[in-house]
Amino acid sequence: MSNDTFFNIDFETPTPELELSVELRCREVMKSDDFDNVKRYCTHLIRHQMRQDLFLTGMLGRLAELEALNAIKEIKKEKLIKKKYKTKKTLLDRFKTMLSMFR
Repeated sequence: MSNDTFFNIDFETPTPELELSVELRCREVMKSDDFDNVKRYCTHLIRHQMRQDLFLTGMLGRLAELEALNAIKEIKKEKLIKKKYKTKKTLLDRFKTMLSMFR
């Protein structure tokens, strides 16, 4: 697994507009001399990150569950195909099976 993929999902690079927006907000915070507002902003970000982490954890768990269900479905489908095209038993095999019931 590389750093750019996870569960075969490619991480996209942010757009230049988004990078500029983030950079402007970071510079605004760095320039600020109002420590109370910066503290309030940081605590808000920490709480927001916690909510995002919980959401992403739930989504990742659901994604893993769906991947597992999909894999199970594919395995069952392969087994069904193999079972469908299995060689037919001969008349002698069927007769031996019938006789084995009477033992």
